[in-house]
Amino acid sequence: MPVFALYNFEDTDTHARDSALDNGAQDGIYLNGATSDGTRAVLDGDNDLVKIYPNPAFQLDRGTLEIQFSSSENPVSGTQTILSRDSVGETPGGYRVELLDDGSIVITHETDTSSTVFTTGPGFSAPGDEIKLTYSWDAANGGHLDLENFTQGTSFDDAVPPGLTMDQSSEGIDQPWMIGAGQAHSNPNMLNNIDQHFAGSVEYFSISDTVDNQSQDPVANPDTAETDEDVPVDIDVLTNDTDPQGQTLTVTTGSATNGTVTVNPDGTLHYVPNADFNGTDTITYEIRDPDGNTATSTVTVTVNPVNDAPDAVNDHANTDAGTPVVIAVLANDTDVDNDPLSVVSAGTSPDGTVTVNADGTITFTPNAGFSGDATFEYTITDPDGLTDTATVTVTVAPPPRDGWVDGTAGNDLIDTSYTGDPDGDRIDANDAIIPGDDPNDDRVRAGEGDDTVYSGLGDDTVFAGAGNDLVYGGPGDDSIVGWDGDDTIYGGNGRDIVRGGQGNDLIDTSATGIPRPDMGYPGLYPDDANPFNDMDTVYGGDGNDTIRTGDDADLIYGGDENDLIDGGIDADTIYGGRDDDTVIGGEGSDLIHLGHGDDLAYGGLDPSYPDELNIPDATDLRPDNGMDTIYGGLGNDTIFGMDDNDVLYGGVGNDMLDGGIDQDTIYGDEGNDTILGGEGADSLSGGDDRDTFVIGSANDGIGDVIDGGEGGDDYDTLDLRSAGPLVVHYAADNPENGTVDFLDADGNVTGTMTFTNIENVIPCFTPGTLIATPRGEVPVEELKAGDRVITRDNGIQQIRWVGQKALNWTDLSLNPHLKPILIRKGSLGNGLPERDMMVSPNHRVLVANDRTALYFDEHEVLVAAKHLVAGRGVHEVDSMGTTYIHFMFDRHEVVLSNGAWTESFQPGDYTLNGMGNAQRNEIYELFPELKSDVGREAYGAARRTLKKHEARLLVK
Repeated sequence: MPVFALYNFEDTDTHARDSALDNGAQDGIYLNGATSDGTRAVLDGDNDLVKIYPNPAFQLDRGTLEIQFSSSENPVSGTQTILSRDSVGETPGGYRVELLDDGSIVITHETDTSSTVFTTGPGFSAPGDEIKLTYSWDAANGGHLDLENFTQGTSFDDAVPPGLTMDQSSEGIDQPWMIGAGQAHSNPNMLNNIDQHFAGSVEYFSISDTVDNQSQDPVANPDTAETDEDVPVDIDVLTNDTDPQGQTLTVTTGSATNGTVTVNPDGTLHYVPNADFNGTDTITYEIRDPDGNTATSTVTVTVNPVNDAPDAVNDHANTDAGTPVVIAVLANDTDVDNDPLSVVSAGTSPDGTVTVNADGTITFTPNAGFSGDATFEYTITDPDGLTDTATVTVTVAPPPRDGWVDGTAGNDLIDTSYTGDPDGDRIDANDAIIPGDDPNDDRVRAGEGDDTVYSGLGDDTVFAGAGNDLVYGGPGDDSIVGWDGDDTIYGGNGRDIVRGGQGNDLIDTSATGIPRPDMGYPGLYPDDANPFNDMDTVYGGDGNDTIRTGDDADLIYGGDENDLIDGGIDADTIYGGRDDDTVIGGEGSDLIHLGHGDDLAYGGLDPSYPDELNIPDATDLRPDNGMDTIYGGLGNDTIFGMDDNDVLYGGVGNDMLDGGIDQDTIYGDEGNDTILGGEGADSLSGGDDRDTFVIGSANDGIGDVIDGGEGGDDYDTLDLRSAGPLVVHYAADNPENGTVDFLDADGNVTGTMTFTNIENVIPCFTPGTLIATPRGEVPVEELKAGDRVITRDNGIQQIRWVGQKALNWTDLSLNPHLKPILIRKGSLGNGLPERDMMVSPNHRVLVANDRTALYFDEHEVLVAAKHLVAGRGVHEVDSMGTTYIHFMFDRHEVVLSNGAWTESFQPGDYTLNGMGNAQRNEIYELFPELKSDVGREAYGAARRTLKKHEARLLVK
């Protein structure tokens, strides 16, 4: 109960009324100007105060003191005392409440032996702040101090230690309670001994002998709760918890053994059991009152079990390319209820096939060629039908790289950027997978399609496959196979082996840069420093192939069909193969086998190069860099040996062999061959059958040794018509043997050649036939229009027109019916002609003997030279070229040619149509009547002309 309480501070009374006790026994006294504003005591800090003598005296081991006040100012310096009581003598119980100049409030409670001080710290109080102090003490248990600043909304509290009392008794000299001043003197009756005056007001002041305001611990009581597995629950634990002072309690913390606990804003606990937990769990929680007192208790939570879905966990497996793998997907899947699990389904994968096995495993089979990560899903279930889904990732290792870069069936570009090989092989990947390979030795199978392959560095192997492929071998000793299709293959630098395969292929194994012949040429270029680094081997295969091999001594096989082969520089070995090939040996001493077919071969440079590059040995500083050996083989071949000392073999067939310059050796072999030794002292052998040796000039013939041969259908011809002035000396014992002296313009011998087994020597060629004129015999090529000629029927006649037609070797080869006819000296009878004579095949000669009168009732007839070939001394001649000269009179005449009577030109439909326009128009201008059939018929033949079957009667 209150010991005293001053609540009524009346401004009309000099006493502060004690509202707690009778008769105002403890009323306060206003001193030195202290007043009341009707509700509060007002102090101005100038020695005024309110003084209280407790009556009766009290001794309190426990109690509560309250005072509510407001300062009007903070001390300028020092201290203002709001409330104080001191004691004199031995009675304990001094007490003070003071305001410092920094706004701190200091409470001091004293005993005889100690002093307990409580300080708020600076700024707690400011002028005008309404502050309430509640101070309780208990000598046995201690108490509590609470300062509240209502204006600022701040507070200060602290615990009051045990051992403190509040005594006021008649023993000793006790001081009164004073509001607004501190007592500084031991004499309580001397008011002038006060100081530390307070400027402000006081609402009330009281002391009680109870500790009603002492904070006590709250009481927390156990709780229970219930929920299902995995289901949260909110628990109101404060419902059965209490506080002795009736203060509001709060829940501060909570924790559980098998779950998580959070405190909701409304003071309930939110409990979440651990996943899949069931059974009994315990929550421990703490409550707290506003004074900071706490208590703890527990909540027993019953978590009811429920069936849980299984947990499917993602799986991973590894396998090799193309190899199935069995995956035990259930091995890492779980069910918290320990229910048995099974696989109910599995998804698909674009990268392979997925099969669910009876034992709950899954088999994954990767697609052919696939490597990398393949994924698919699967679903598991428990007996109650609850499911879960997970993902399986299967890493399929790439197949072990086999070292081959494989293309596709399409048109591939295979180079260093190509990544289409199923095994991951790459061009120039520095891998060297196949034993014995260097890092960039690549192997390529391009496959079908029109592929382009750049095999890059190293010694590569390339199979281009079917299709029209383009292959670049690049540096290194490459092996390239074109296979089917019209392929284009470039071997590049290095010793390459190339097989074209079927199709019309272009194969070029030339190296980059400037090629160097193995044998240098003095003053121009040195020997090749590395004569072996580009020695290629090429097989053309089937098809019309074009092959160029470039530098160094290459080996070339043309294969079947019509190939064009250029061996390039250095000593190549070339096999033309079947069909009609064109082979260019190029620089170097080449060995060429033409094989079957009508082949064309050049032992030296391509004919497109200037002749000046073919240098005779006499001035050639390198006479051994073009010594070719060429075998014609089977077929009608054309072979040019060209520069240096060549050896040519015609083989079987009607061949044309031209040795070119220098000292060549030529064997015509079997067949009707045409052999030209060319410039230089050559050794020429015709072999079997009817061979023709053509001497183009005296320089070509001097030093030659010719053997026509005796085998087969033997009738050999030595053609000297282009050799200039010469004399033929026949051996006395064998007219097929002899020598030829070549003469200069003065008739001096400039050189000699020998021949054996030559059945036919042609000393001159038309032009050269001598025509009888009044001024003597004149070579036919010198006649011109207006010259007079002796005729058989009409005496001396004037030539009206002269024409000629030149035919080269190609013309005669394409038109063999135009080959000239050689009429030997005396073959027409009576020693006629006086010299060998060459005429066109349709040129008619006069035949007059007893057979003509017997068979045709004509003493003289005209017979075409070609119809006399079956007779003795009349032959068709293989020639490199000829010129047919015609002259024409006003009528058809018979003239003396080399002493024999032959016809002049007789125009007819056939002969006129065969002329060129210029010559035909010229004749029409001289003989306009020949434009009509009547005019041509009027220009009749000088004699009857025999037909072929009639002429046979004369040559039997």
